[in-house]
Amino acid sequence: MSLLALAALVAHVAEAASSPDLTTTITAPSGVYVYQTGTWQVTVKNAGTRDAAGSTVSIQLPVTNTSPSVYVMGTLGTASSGCTASGTTLNCALGTLRKGKSKTVSFSITLPESAGDLDFTATAATASSESNTANNAANATASLLNYSPSFSGDVAVANAHCTGTALESFFECELFPSSISEHVATFHDDVDQTISFPDDPGYWGTWDINGSELSFVYESAAGIEAEFVGYGVSGNCWEGITTFPSGSYVSPYEVCI
Repeated sequence: MSLLALAALVAHVAEAASSPDLTTTITAPSGVYVYQTGTWQVTVKNAGTRDAAGSTVSIQLPVTNTSPSVYVMGTLGTASSGCTASGTTLNCALGTLRKGKSKTVSFSITLPESAGDLDFTATAATASSESNTANNAANATASLLNYSPSFSGDVAVANAHCTGTALESFFECELFPSSISEHVATFHDDVDQTISFPDDPGYWGTWDINGSELSFVYESAAGIEAEFVGYGVSGNCWEGITTFPSGSYVSPYEVCI
C-alpha cells in the first residue's frame, strides 16, 4: 500500500471514530396542580468529539384517546424561540451544537386530570453523521397535585359527562362541547353517605371522600349501574372516569358541588 493510500485510510478511520453524540434529558416541573401551567425543560448535549450541525429536538406531547383524530392532552403555552408546534409534537431547531456543549429549550403546558399517564418523549437529531443514537431520546411522565374539596350537610351536585371508549380525561369531552350531557344529584351527609336523584327517583347510590379522591356508586333495582373514581381539580370539583358493568363504554365525569 502506498504512503498516500495509507494516509487516506488513517484519515478515514480517524474521521469515523470522531462523531457527534447527542444525549437528551427532560426536566419536569414540580409542585404543579392539575390545570395549572408548568414549565418543562429539554436539554440536548453533544457528548461527542465533533460538532453536530443542524441539530434539532422533537418533543412528543401527551395525546388524547379521541378518534379518529388525536389532540394534545392539555393546552400548550409559550415555548423557546425556534420551537414550533405541529399536531401533537413540538419541534425545536438547535443549530450547530458544539462538541461538549448543550442547549436547553423550554415550553409551558397546562395539563388536565387523566386516568392514564401523561407522557412526554424528546428525541434529538443532527444532520451530521452520528455513530451512537441510542441515547438521543428521553422520556418523562407528569406528576400533578390534586385539590381536596369537602362539604358538610346535604349538597346539590352537578355532573357533566360524555361517553366513549378508552377515554381517560374530562378534557377530552371539553374538546367536543356538544358531546357533553349533564345530570344533577344530591349527596346526603348521612350515616350511609347516600345519593338521591331529584329528577329520577328510580336511581340511588352512595359516595365517599378520601383526601383528594371522590368515589361513588349509582344503583337501581337492576343492581349497580355505574362506578366513579375521581380526584380534586379545584376547590369544588373532581374529575375522573365512570365505568359501567354492562359494557365497554366509559364516561369521563366532572363532578362539582
